[in-house]
Amino acid sequence: MDMAASSPATHTRDLRSISVVVPAFDEELTIEVAVRSIAQSLDALGVEHEVVIVDDGSRDGTGAVADRLAAERSRVAVVHQPNGGLGSAFATGISEATKERILLWPADMTASPETLAPYLTLAPPTDVIVGCRRGRVGYTPLMRVNAWVYPRLVRALFGLELRDVNWICLYPAALLKRIPIARCGHAMLTEILVGCRDRGAGFTEIDVDMQARVHGSASAGRFTVMWRTLRELLVLWSERRRAARTDGEASMRGSA
Repeated sequence: MDMAASSPATHTRDLRSISVVVPAFDEELTIEVAVRSIAQSLDALGVEHEVVIVDDGSRDGTGAVADRLAAERSRVAVVHQPNGGLGSAFATGISEATKERILLWPADMTASPETLAPYLTLAPPTDVIVGCRRGRVGYTPLMRVNAWVYPRLVRALFGLELRDVNWICLYPAALLKRIPIARCGHAMLTEILVGCRDRGAGFTEIDVDMQARVHGSASAGRFTVMWRTLRELLVLWSERRRAARTDGEASMRGSA
């Protein structure tokens, strides 16, 4: 179901609180403006919230900036961990989150009331709100090809009928905390969506505008990252097929 954004005032009636998880690896130049914009935007929308920064083994001053933000703002928390990748950092943030819904937000992108408001749309409480990008800001031709192929591959492998499977989603916290995350890279977003679907969640798709990076270039634009994501996706598919086959064999033995 596609739902267009309406005015921010109509969005918050059915949503009481959000934890925003911000994984950060070497984001010293971007993390402060991102976190401040998230907090200010949710304040403007009247949403109770917390921001959980996960410093994923950064080698620069990201950890120090995060610690300062947490000291300055009571609704900002920070967790430091050895570098484990995006999936590991998000899993850590999920375990620390205390609010009713959880949003993963990039450490290199600012927020505004206009970009966050669509996620506050009224939807069934068990639904995952799936952000579907209207356009791809800063994408190279290779990234645009990948953006066209990837959701179609996910649909073919997992039967997940969504327009965008690799962007920002708002998850029910009780559901998300039940889903194990084994992928370290971007494929963990598909892993989570498939896990939500398997546990009975519905999906509400919303159109959103992608914001430009605050600084630098996206790692997702590197061919090595694309290849690693594809490999993780195929491993996930293989593991699920193997598990389904094992369950089927066990069921046949039990009915014999």
